[in-house]
Amino acid sequence: MVKFMKKLIPVMLLLIIVLAGILIYLSVTRNSANDPTATPEPTSQSQQATNKPDETQETKETQEIQQTPSSEPAPTDVPADPTPSPEPVYSAVLKPYLTGEGSSSVTVSVKENLILAEYPYTANESLVKSLKLVLDGENIAKADFSVENIVPWQTYPVTITDTNGLTKDYVFTARPAAKNIPVVSIYTDSPVESRTEYVGGTIYVNSDNAEGYYGKNINGAGLKIRGRGNASWSMTDKRSYRIKLDEKASVLGLRSNRDWVIVSTYFDKSLIRNVVAHSMAQQMSHLYYTPTHILVDFFLNGKYLGVYTVADKIEEAKSKVDIYNGSNPEEPGFMIEIGWDYSQPYVRDRDYFDTDVIIRLFVKEPDIPAANSPEILYIKNYIRKTEQAILAGEGYEEYLDVDSMVDWFIIAELTNNTEMGFYRSCYMYKPEGGKLIMGPVWDFDMAFGNHSGDIPGYDGWATAEATYWLVNDTWATYLIKDAKFMEKVKARWLEMRQTLLDTAFATIDRQYAIVKASADVNFEVWDILTKQVGEGTVDYTVYNTYEKQVQYVREFITKRAAWIDRRLGVNG
Repeated sequence: MVKFMKKLIPVMLLLIIVLAGILIYLSVTRNSANDPTATPEPTSQSQQATNKPDETQETKETQEIQQTPSSEPAPTDVPADPTPSPEPVYSAVLKPYLTGEGSSSVTVSVKENLILAEYPYTANESLVKSLKLVLDGENIAKADFSVENIVPWQTYPVTITDTNGLTKDYVFTARPAAKNIPVVSIYTDSPVESRTEYVGGTIYVNSDNAEGYYGKNINGAGLKIRGRGNASWSMTDKRSYRIKLDEKASVLGLRSNRDWVIVSTYFDKSLIRNVVAHSMAQQMSHLYYTPTHILVDFFLNGKYLGVYTVADKIEEAKSKVDIYNGSNPEEPGFMIEIGWDYSQPYVRDRDYFDTDVIIRLFVKEPDIPAANSPEILYIKNYIRKTEQAILAGEGYEEYLDVDSMVDWFIIAELTNNTEMGFYRSCYMYKPEGGKLIMGPVWDFDMAFGNHSGDIPGYDGWATAEATYWLVNDTWATYLIKDAKFMEKVKARWLEMRQTLLDTAFATIDRQYAIVKASADVNFEVWDILTKQVGEGTVDYTVYNTYEKQVQYVREFITKRAAWIDRRLGVNG
C-alpha cells in the first residue's frame, strides 16, 4: 500500500501542474479578450480556418491591422457636424408719422401689428383725409403701402421688409383719439332728416380705451338710421336717433339685437341722469325689465356731436317686454305708451285713446291697424277697468301688478320724474293671461329737479301732486290716498332705500370719473353751462360748471330721499 502511494504521488503532482497550467492559460486568454491593446497569440492556419472558414487572406491581414495598437485615433467616414449658422431675426423698428397740413395735431403709434393715427374730436375729417403716412424707422429695406386719401375708420394693409429680407404685416387706420368712454361713429348715405324714414349707413364702435369694454368693437356694420325723440328733436341740433342693424349684434356687451337707440343728453347738463336712474331701477326686482344706458362719444358723418347714451330699445321681446308668453291667448297681451308730440297735437302716426284720467295712450304692441278691431277694444276695456278700480280705491289688485306699481312709484319719486308721471315716456304692459305691469322706466334727462313742472321746494309727489296740469290728476293721485298701497310703498322704501342711495352715489362717482374728459369737449361744442336750456330749472348762475352740475344731482337725491322719509314717516 505504501509502495502504491509512493507511485501515485508523482502522478498527482503532474495532474496538479497540468491543471494549474490550464487555469493560467484561461486567465491570460480572458484578459486578452478584455484588453483591446493586447497582442493575440499566434494561431495556426488550421485553427483560423476552423473559426472563419470563408475568410480570405486579405481579410485576415486587414483584421490583423485593425487589431494592431496605435497612438493615432481610428479614422471615421462620418464628417463632424459644422457649427449651425444663426437664424436671421426681423430687425425693422417702425416709427411712422403723418405729413401735410394739420398733421401736428394727429398722433401716430404702433401697437403690436396696428399702426394707429388718432386725431382730436373736433378735427375736420376732410383735413385728415389729405394727410400722408410716412413709414420711417430703422433697418427698413422696403415698405409696401399706397393710399391716396386716408378715410377714417378704414383699415389698410402695410408690409415692412427689413434689411435681413424678412417681412412683417401691419394694419393702418385713423380714428378719433378716444378718451375714457366708448366712441360710436355712424356714416349715412344721406342726411338724417326724419323721425319716420330710415336712411342707410355704417356704424363703427371702438371701446378699447374704456374700462370694462375692451374689445367690444364694431368695424363697419351696415344699418338704417332715423331720428327719434321729442324735445331733443324739435328744440336742439343735438338730436337723438334710432338705429336698426342689418344683422343682430351686441353693442358694448349688451344682449345681441338689431334695434338700438342713441339718446341725446342735451337738456341734462350733468350728462349722467339717465345712467344713474336706470342703474337704480335695475335694483328693483318688480321692474322686470329695465334698459341699460351707456355713455359714449358720438360722431355722425365725421362730426362730433358730444356725449350721448347708447341704450337697448324698449320693445316686445322674450328678453325685454314679454307679452306673448302663450299662457292664455284668450286674454291677449299688449304694451301701452303714454305720450304726445311737441310738433303735433297728438301722437305721431298713431291711433290714440283717452281714459277719464289719462290722455294720449297708444298701443305700442301689437301692431293693430284697425281702430275698432276686437283686439283694440279688449285693450281699451282692460285699461278702463283698471282705472275704475284705482279711482274706487278697491279691486285694482285684480287688474294691476301692485308690486310693479310700487317699484315704479318709488323710482319715479326718488328721481322726481314729472314727465314719467302718466304724461310722456310712460310705459305699461300686460302679458297674455297676466295683470297690467308698470314700466319699463324711461327718460330721466329732465328728472332730478330739472323740469319747470316740478313742485317748488320738491315737497310733493311728482307723479301725483305736480303743479304741471298734465300731471296733477293721474292714477298715482288716487293710489297715494289708499292706505294699503302706501303701506306697501313704505315697506318697500325701507327695504330698498339704502341700496338705491348706494347705487346712485356709486354710479355718480364712477360716471363722473370716466366722462369728465369727454364732458369738457362736449361743452366746447354745446356752450350751455351758463345758459337756460329747455325746461331746466337748475340755477345755472350757481351751478355754472360741469362739476357743479354733477354735484347738484347728488345733492338732489340726498334731499329727495330725506323728504320721502318724512312723508312716509320713517327714519332714514
